[in-house]
Amino acid sequence: MVKTGHSAIRRVRFLPPARSVGDIEVNTLKGIRDRGGPDEFLTPQRLDFDLLLHLERGAAVHTVDFTDYPLRPGDVLWVRAGQVHRWGAIGNIEGPVIMFGPHMVDKHTRDVIRSHQVRPQSYWPASELADSPVPRALDLLTISAGPRASEQNDLRQAALAHGLASLLVQLTLVGPPGGMPPTPPTHEVYGWFRDHIEEHFHHWHTVSEYADRLGYSARTLNRLARLNTGLSAKELIDERVVLEAKRQLSHGDASVAEIAEELGFDDASNFSSYFRRQTQMTPGTFRTRSRVGNPTAPAG
Repeated sequence: MVKTGHSAIRRVRFLPPARSVGDIEVNTLKGIRDRGGPDEFLTPQRLDFDLLLHLERGAAVHTVDFTDYPLRPGDVLWVRAGQVHRWGAIGNIEGPVIMFGPHMVDKHTRDVIRSHQVRPQSYWPASELADSPVPRALDLLTISAGPRASEQNDLRQAALAHGLASLLVQLTLVGPPGGMPPTPPTHEVYGWFRDHIEEHFHHWHTVSEYADRLGYSARTLNRLARLNTGLSAKELIDERVVLEAKRQLSHGDASVAEIAEELGFDDASNFSSYFRRQTQMTPGTFRTRSRVGNPTAPAG
């Protein structure tokens, strides 16, 4: 892992520790602690790769985009590229860690997973995994990257890639925690819309902009958004804009005017009014409260 940038959100890109490792690294929490050093895990990180960990011992709270996950033995956490996450007491936990570039998951597998996850899922508690193939899929991946990993070749890379794809599909089959019914496959147009939001939310804030690019009516996008999430298409766009604003306000030092410009607003005043409508807080209030650990408290 290599740090880049100067933001309070530490940008971390994937750099294999040795040529033999390839683009899928299976390590341990101890291994990445030893490699990164004591200061690597103290501040929020935005990864340029996916990180999946399986807790075997200990306990800690891990935060992914303002959601706290209380990790206990047997739990699995998947932090996706681009998400902002914060390690808890990483020195108190042990278990395997898998790091991989999203490109290492073949397109068909990515599309299947995406079609069954309306919203990316980050956390699977041990109780939901006990009777699933996930622990065995994890074991297979760990064995495939075991003592002979220095003998890397195309076959070993293929074994790791197939093992990783199998693990991710098995996690998706488990579905969300709490016994919720499995989600039926989403319409591909909804997937395209979601992808376009991720790509263009910095500049496009209206449904019509996405409708024009995709070649579907705003009514169709609204129907698919409500069918899959219960939210309107505009609410999904606003949700993504606000998430990025919260990331910058909570973890960065940019001014409100700079954040407004980055997110495509004409001026800081328009951005502040927009943010307050969405969150019932001014940007300054959110920044202050998020840094003392209470970002969702109502504004006074």
